Amino acid sequence: MDVLEVNNRLEELRGTSALSASDKSEIALLYSAVLGKTFIKTSCNDCYHDAIIEMYLYLKNNGKMKEKCSYRLKNGVLLQTEFGGGDMYTNANLTDSVAEKYLAKNPKGIQFFEGFPSDWEERVSKRTEKVNQVVLNDALVTLLVEEFEKDGATASAVREAFKGYEIDGKKITLKVLDAHIKAAQEVVNKGE
Repeated sequence: MDVLEVNNRLEELRGTSALSASDKSEIALLYSAVLGKTFIKTSCNDCYHDAIIEMYLYLKNNGKMKEKCSYRLKNGVLLQTEFGGGDMYTNANLTDSVAEKYLAKNPKGIQFFEGFPSDWEERVSKRTEKVNQVVLNDALVTLLVEEFEKDGATASAVREAFKGYEIDGKKITLKVLDAHIKAAQEVVNKGE
């Protein structure tokens, strides 16, 4: 079911005062599909109606069903991806991407997960490779080549001169600058 179909079905169920057994089982299935968690029946008679409202509001606020996550944090774990950072994750907002980025930086952090794919190390290494790849800007490489072709130009002097360089209004990091300097040096060395 897509979001629109689920939303329409939830609208129908919201208007139903007495839910049948099939409606209740459908709500439990929809709850899992929309929110990515298991519906737990309580002693309260309104738990199914509460679930309908919870799903309806989630879809209204997010416009999509919860992304399926292959990683599951242990009970009570609040994942902070960077020390002092403001991003906090629980099972409610955890995604594969967030978990794998965290594990790429901190592989021992797997201890905080109760559920994870058997190939998690391979997934994390693939993500690390993608993160480490720097997309080169041809204009910057050309400028650096021109700089290296001047008399007495050294890598450290060029690095210092281009430290505050911006691409599309964003200041580049030293890691990105170093990758561009390396590419420019290769071009200069091929030309000699």
